[in-house]
Formats: sequence, C-alpha cells, structure tokens
Amino acid sequence: MPGFDEIGFLSDDLHEWRNAARRAYAAPFEYSDRANRMAMRVMKAIPLEDLRESMVWAIAGFARALGAFQGCILMAERGALAEARSLARLCAEAVIVTKGLVMLDDTLDLLSEDDANHDLRVIDRLLEINQGNADADGEQLARFAARKAELEARFPRRRSLNYRTLALNTGLELFYELAYRYTSGNGAHATLGAFVRHMREGIDGEPDGYFFGPDVTDMASTLLCANVAVTELLAIAIDHLGCEADAAELTDLRLHWQMIRGDLEAAAAAENGN
Repeated sequence: MPGFDEIGFLSDDLHEWRNAARRAYAAPFEYSDRANRMAMRVMKAIPLEDLRESMVWAIAGFARALGAFQGCILMAERGALAEARSLARLCAEAVIVTKGLVMLDDTLDLLSEDDANHDLRVIDRLLEINQGNADADGEQLARFAARKAELEARFPRRRSLNYRTLALNTGLELFYELAYRYTSGNGAHATLGAFVRHMREGIDGEPDGYFFGPDVTDMASTLLCANVAVTELLAIAIDHLGCEADAAELTDLRLHWQMIRGDLEAAAAAENGN
C-alpha cells in the first residue's frame, strides 16, 4: 500500500492518524456520524409525488449539501483541513440555496437567470477569442451564437444570485456568517490564509520550511461549521420537504447538539486566539 510520503492524502495508511483525530475530537465527530445517518434516512424518505419544480430542485440541493458534508468529514478526519473547510462552505452554500427554493417563490427563477449569466459569459468569451480566427470551427461558433441568442431571448433581464441576500431572506443570516463566510479566507480560496498552512515558523519567527501533511489546524471550527450546516439541512427536510414524521428525532438531535456546542465553540475560539 503506498504511504503518505508517496501519494499524500490519497494514501490509505492514514488510519492511525484518523483514529487519533476522532479520539481527540470525539464529541463533534460522534455528532457528525449521528446526523449523517439521520440525513441519509431522511433523504430516502422525502416524498416524490406531485412535486412542483422548485421542490424537485430543493431535493437535489439536499443531496448536494449532504454529499459536501460527508466529504468534509472525510477530509477532516484525514487532517486535510483546508479541503474540509472548502467542503463545509459548499455544504453551507447548498443549504442556503435549498432553503431559498423551499421558502421563496422566485429562487428557482433567480438560479436559472444566474446560470444563464454564467453560460453567456463563457459563450461571449469564446466568440471573442475566435473572432477573426481563420482556423475556427464555423459550425461550433454558429452553435455558440445560437445558444447566446436563445439565452438572451429567454432571460432578457437576468439577475445574479447573492448568497447573503438569500440567507437574509430565509432567516439564515447568522448561519451565513458562521458556516459560509467564516470558512472562506483560510480554506475555500487560494488566499494567504490558506497558504500559511503549508509554512512552518522558524526560530526568528520567519517561515523556514514547508509542510504538507495531516494536521488539526482549525479542526474544531471546521466541525462546528459542518455540524451546524447538517443540522439546518435536516430542519429544511422536516419543515418543508414532507418529513414531519422525523420531527421528534430532530428535536432529540438538537438537544445532543446543545450539549456539545458550547465546548466546540470554545475550542474553535481558542484556535483563533480568542
């Protein structure tokens, strides 16, 4: 079996590190496992009959959020914390959009318009690059132009999706700050805050080496964000996707969360020197 020094985080020989991480952060990982099992059951129980289109997309959003949550836990337990935080942020993003789909009538239209904006930007750039290019594929460019005309006719007044606005309009303002914005700078993006994870401070306080390997930097705050997100995701299914029968289980899960949240928040604050 190739070791970490050979293939990095793709190696299967991280089981000892994984077990140590799960022991050190036993309570939040236990909660993650419990919430994940419930989310898998709930997802399979969502009624699929007579759904309006926005609810069809909301169910897909539930699945997207749950997959991101599971990926976050897999990365966190392997010590790939920047990657785990990226997935925690994606989970939070999917939760915000899913709640918008079940609560706000225009969210699906907004998503469609935002998708059209994205496609048009790509098409415009491709047409620009190939303008005057004698070797360009004329048939392909004609298809791009036709697609551009179709999108502009279908979506003459296109809006852009704003996650903060969507969160504000669905009661997720604090969630947005905690689970979406908080994981951005030192995880989800190629920032100095993310790069510094791969530096090691020398005697004089300056970086004197590079590091690539599993570590627990930001483990508490990452698990905090992920667990908040999956709990909110379950609430969406029970409140809006026809899974009311699981309300009592969610109440019990929230009690479990309240029991561990204080310690986890304290550990997350300590990670940031607060």
